[in-house]
Amino acid sequence: MKRRTASRRRGEELEQAILDAVWAEFSEVGFAKLTMEGVAKRAGTSKPVLYRRWSSRVEMLISCIASRIPKADAVPDTGSLRGDMVALLTVARERMTLIGQTAMLGMLAEVSKDPDVREVLLGGLASELVNLLYQVVYRRAIDRGELAEEHLTPRLLRLPTDLGRSEFLLFGTISDEAIDSIVDEVILPALRARGAAV
Repeated sequence: MKRRTASRRRGEELEQAILDAVWAEFSEVGFAKLTMEGVAKRAGTSKPVLYRRWSSRVEMLISCIASRIPKADAVPDTGSLRGDMVALLTVARERMTLIGQTAMLGMLAEVSKDPDVREVLLGGLASELVNLLYQVVYRRAIDRGELAEEHLTPRLLRLPTDLGRSEFLLFGTISDEAIDSIVDEVILPALRARGAAV
């Protein structure tokens, strides 16, 4: 395993180095063998530095994966809910491709062995994804008058990312045709059924 040598990194530079080390360590040894000590060595830092940021390896892994979720500025404003939804799923596909189907399946297999870890990890990630979808895609559509808050349900907030992730885990990619189908055959009809003008 490649280790980084210690340096005088601080702030965002240090945090990014740690998050990169978390992902590399997780990819190499899996969740069961992921340790604060292993991450600290790989990042060229110390365990106290990690514990100042995260109280557990689960929190650390959540931060790591959340850092790989697309940010708001990565999703262009296309002027329509449909266009924004397609853009978001396209960016999500790129991020999932970087992570890889094998790594994602491995993470799910590892955390499924521990219900408490699964709840914290997957619940935390689901919250991150729902927040991104709401703040970027649905918020824009609400501001444009395409839909209103009452058209959204917890399930509809999660639906686009749930379907995209499922497609990627099953097939190792999300084709353009699959993205169009998810948006046009599932998400928009579901919103229209609740009265949205999309």
